[in-house]
Amino acid sequence: MIDVASLSPTRLHPILGGRLIASDRARFCVWSPTCDTVAVYLPDSDRQVPMQRTSGGYHVAEIADVKAGQRYFYRFDGGPDRPDPASRYQPDGVHGPSALVDDALDWSDQRWAMPAREDWVIYELHVGAFTSQGTFAAAIDRLDELVELGINVIELMPVADAAGRWNWGYDGVNLFAPNRNYGPPHDLRRLVDAAHQRGIGVILDVVYNHLGPEGNYLGQSGPYLSDRHQTVWGSAPNFDDAVHATELRRFFVANAIYWLDEFHIDGLRVDAIHCMEDDSDQHVVIEISNAIRRWSAENVRHSFLIAESNVYDETMLVPTDQGGCGFDAQWSDDFLHSFFAVVRPGEKLCHRSYQPKTDLDQVLRMGYVYAGTLVDQRGRCQIGPRVDTSGLIYNIQNHDFVGNHPLGKRLHQLTSLETQAAAATLLILSPGIPMLFMGEEFACEQPFGFFVDFGDAELRESVIAGRRREYPQHDWSGGASPVDEAAFHQAKIGPASAGNSVMRNWYRSLIAERRAWISRGLIGSDRVSIESDLDQGLFVLRYQNDLESAMVAVRLCDDPTATDAIVFQSDGQLVLDSRGLPDDGQLLPNHAKVFVKSETA
Repeated sequence: MIDVASLSPTRLHPILGGRLIASDRARFCVWSPTCDTVAVYLPDSDRQVPMQRTSGGYHVAEIADVKAGQRYFYRFDGGPDRPDPASRYQPDGVHGPSALVDDALDWSDQRWAMPAREDWVIYELHVGAFTSQGTFAAAIDRLDELVELGINVIELMPVADAAGRWNWGYDGVNLFAPNRNYGPPHDLRRLVDAAHQRGIGVILDVVYNHLGPEGNYLGQSGPYLSDRHQTVWGSAPNFDDAVHATELRRFFVANAIYWLDEFHIDGLRVDAIHCMEDDSDQHVVIEISNAIRRWSAENVRHSFLIAESNVYDETMLVPTDQGGCGFDAQWSDDFLHSFFAVVRPGEKLCHRSYQPKTDLDQVLRMGYVYAGTLVDQRGRCQIGPRVDTSGLIYNIQNHDFVGNHPLGKRLHQLTSLETQAAAATLLILSPGIPMLFMGEEFACEQPFGFFVDFGDAELRESVIAGRRREYPQHDWSGGASPVDEAAFHQAKIGPASAGNSVMRNWYRSLIAERRAWISRGLIGSDRVSIESDLDQGLFVLRYQNDLESAMVAVRLCDDPTATDAIVFQSDGQLVLDSRGLPDDGQLLPNHAKVFVKSETA
């Protein structure tokens, strides 16, 4: 019998859950230290098999005459049937039985290497809304479209199974089970392999700050949930329990490594990392980071960690042996919201306040406006020295930005096509990591509102009330209700051919220009200088190396109908113009021009 408690955290994930160890035999392992007895129940044969309790609170059993597809439940202390906390597949939903899966795949990515961080152009997508079918398999068919655009990293919104037929993904309760609405686990493996074949890396969004409110049975199987901490979204994990924290933390570490190992995921985006409540001496974020670094070293494969910290965290990208969190990149929402304050002053799509023009100027010069760490208070900062922005992920739209608007409107619908094209220039040619939200590149007209499909009527009502309470600044009287079927179906982005081809071509040109500059050593956080004329809404990025220089001039304003041009001094040859105009020394409102100059001429 395996001594599960003695296993390294990097070797725990293959043991947890129900796993086939032969074509007709499976091993079952569950952490349930507060239960005296646990049994595996096979409903199709009405067969119950007691598990053996071992050290560390683990219960294990081996069962013959089972195969892939076998449904099973656990019964904790003789209680009701419950799914496996480490279930690999929930084919009948989060309330139904777990299922054994055959995880074999003839992978073709043996020579795959993730692009270097400075080369990333990320594309955030929701699997269910990315295609009309809403499946992992269907997503494969759109990968070539992304390659043609210039995308080399996709970031999947969470896929851990959640209640109902559709969900944004942040209500996951089966952390090891890919959402059955998207297809079987095998199809997620196929999607990752197909992406790697095309030179696209895959980042997976994971949620470790809470569990969803429906189908969350973890608390019935053991001390997985905290009685000290709570979130507005659902129960918080028990990361700092005085007795059980060690094994509970190993469970979450195992989940993180599971996605990297068994699905060949290239990295994890850790959701709302600042909301992972943990009063331990060593925060669980650091434990996860250290474990993944050990696993990466053991497998000679660097796995990337991205933090959704919302504000700048000076410790996030610092190695753990130097007192930091050891992550590779972090979302920096200041770029998005400070830009939005220029073009839609007074309208807030988050809880922080941003000042028109001055905050965007600060972000461009310094890298951020708000800062905080996992343990320190988060707040507004005065302008100071520039930080290295090469690890900051910038965007002008993401799932929260669009979905937190009561009508799920996209940027060009709130402003104009010209405004989006100008903002995209500032984004993609910035010295950060640019990220697009699906459909942005062709100015998708479909709204992306919040959607869930909870079965409990009271919970559905609380979702509606919660959205209004969390974002009271909006008028929620219009648009599809988040619990309405229409909210999900109208979020599907549709084909690129139905969108704006001019916008798509503009994005493709910007990404190609960025790649060219990177290859020539031109773009970089240490090679940029900022100029601005806030009265005119003019923001200028200048890059220079020994051989050439580049100038990115972007003018933004809050009136999409304004036509007053300003005269400005260009420098170099015009290579891109967001309105397709010649170099006439002028810049219209919501207009961008890009120039390159050879320094050897």
